[in-house]
Amino acid sequence: MLGATLAACYAPNPQPGAPCASGVCPTGLVCSAATNTCERTATDASGPTIDARVIDAASIDGTGATSPDARTCYGSGLLSICPNVMPSAPLQITSNTSIDTQASSLCVAYTGTNAGAYCVLVGTSISVATNRSLSATGTRPLVLLSTSTVTIDGTVDVSGGAGANPTTCVAGGAPTGSQGGAGGSFTGRGGSGGGEVSGLGPTAAPATTTIAFHGGCPGGTGAGSTPGTGGSGGGAVYVIAASSITITGSINASGAPGTGAAVFAGGGGGGAGGFIGLDAPTVSSTGSVFANGGGGGEGATPRSTGLDGAASAGATAAASGGAGSAPHGGDGGAGSVGASRAGEDGQPGGQCGQNAQSGGGGGGAAGMIYVFPAQTLAGQVSPPQS
Repeated sequence: MLGATLAACYAPNPQPGAPCASGVCPTGLVCSAATNTCERTATDASGPTIDARVIDAASIDGTGATSPDARTCYGSGLLSICPNVMPSAPLQITSNTSIDTQASSLCVAYTGTNAGAYCVLVGTSISVATNRSLSATGTRPLVLLSTSTVTIDGTVDVSGGAGANPTTCVAGGAPTGSQGGAGGSFTGRGGSGGGEVSGLGPTAAPATTTIAFHGGCPGGTGAGSTPGTGGSGGGAVYVIAASSITITGSINASGAPGTGAAVFAGGGGGGAGGFIGLDAPTVSSTGSVFANGGGGGEGATPRSTGLDGAASAGATAAASGGAGSAPHGGDGGAGSVGASRAGEDGQPGGQCGQNAQSGGGGGGAAGMIYVFPAQTLAGQVSPPQS
């Protein structure tokens, strides 16, 4: 009979590769910000520690040290973020840069409020150069955290939906026949969808006055065999600086437009604007900060396709609804802009000869702009600060 003896394994040192528990690792290991796993050094898992980045056309670089037991936290408003790895270099956006907040290696590990729920980019200072952009999509909201100053001379754009369409969104009424979809709601109510022949179709969800860090809600899809789809809500971005935030460029968290319908169906509703948070002892702006709603899509006739709505092109520019020449379906409603936080209603389809046309989608409502501590922003701001 053949027997075997299995000896117990003993490792004199903790082994790398396990997830960091709240950013803390056993003695002898450090938490790698690149992978959020415990490693022998902060660079074991995937090259340089991602604690701060200089981003330009030629290079992406950064180094740093970990200090898991003596973290400094930043943010005194809605968020408090404690980086596991303190930045040792500035984050400079000097070329157009796009990131996916769910997958980007630029997102650092942190503890604090809702740890892991956001994509946090850090630097000893953060700057976005003139005529350059930092754009973010993905499921997680974007947080920019500087241990000194943030300067936005270019554009921070989360209109692509970083952290948009949260599960807390309440859907508007369901369209029937060939009615248009309702616009998305946030700090205002989205526009109602247009009726099939006359009047209005589905009503959007109610507005909310609760200050919460999340993106906007989506517009509703129209009714019919080939309806227009609702636009995504705008994304969410929160900027934290230990010293000051200066904006001469723009921050855009506007909702996406609804699309036009085809073959006698309703247009899609525009998405609601998202969330912009600014948290620093001094916040100044001569630029534009906006989270406007998207335009609703146009309805269709039996022989014509409705036109898509538009996205907001600036703080004072309402996103227009899709509107073609006759004989098209009902026009889409415009998105919110300025002090009017509500989206415009979609237009009913009306009658074209013996053929009933279809309704346009409602416009998206306004998002939210939050400044802490309370300071009045100059420049162009839409909607007004909450």
